[in-house]
Amino acid sequence: MGGLLPPVERRGSALLGVCATLSLLLLVIGDRVPMAALRGAGAFVFSPLDRVVLLADRLAASWRENQTLHARIAQLEVENQRLRGAGVENRQLRQQLDLPPPYPMPLKPVEVLALAGEPVPTAATLSAGARQHVRLGDAVLTREGLLGRVSEVYVHQSRVTLLTDPGSAVACEIESTSVLGMLHFAAVPRPRLLLTGVPVSDTVRVGQRVITSGLSRRYPRAIPVGVVSRLGRDPSGLTQEIEVDPCVRLSRLRHAFVAPRLPPLDSEAP
Repeated sequence: MGGLLPPVERRGSALLGVCATLSLLLLVIGDRVPMAALRGAGAFVFSPLDRVVLLADRLAASWRENQTLHARIAQLEVENQRLRGAGVENRQLRQQLDLPPPYPMPLKPVEVLALAGEPVPTAATLSAGARQHVRLGDAVLTREGLLGRVSEVYVHQSRVTLLTDPGSAVACEIESTSVLGMLHFAAVPRPRLLLTGVPVSDTVRVGQRVITSGLSRRYPRAIPVGVVSRLGRDPSGLTQEIEVDPCVRLSRLRHAFVAPRLPPLDSEAP
């Protein structure tokens, strides 16, 4: 019978017979098979293949990341060149208008040691204090944007009042239109940041960036604060109640920067 079958069918029949024999064998002695030894042998046999596959996957991921970084670097170089040109033009215009130069903002890196407040943190403890030249009123920010303001200073630590403190208020503006407002935290009916004091006649759109205006002299100007996420009106109907999503995510807060407070105006000097 076997001689009457073509070679391919004979090989298929033989393979089927071997599989059936192995299946019956495993059913009979399956409970006595040392599974740990088999798993160890399988790991030993297939581990080189796993390493090769993992290496190939990492190389492919590195290549994709490299391409993305090259594109990002090119984009940043173009943007940096544009900003340099705008900076030169800005200096020339300020000189022509006899305006003072912008206030420099050196940054001191610090570590966030602890957050305080429930359910939303309202204060943070920093790893720098009076010995590190941190002063009351200094602004605290991250690379994403404004975090708060130094409210207490100790020898080697300091305490920051965050934007989420109900007593905190920040003079802000809409970056693209210079519409002015006051940012504060509201806990009811749900925790949120609100930009208030904006007349109904002023146009504000969802997605616009909110930055510090510098008008309160508490914070330097143009620090990112958040993005407009929702528009509404206050109970009186005379002004807008604008909800702002903050730039800084407190759930990922580990490091920050301290910026020196603005110098007093001539009228405020003693």
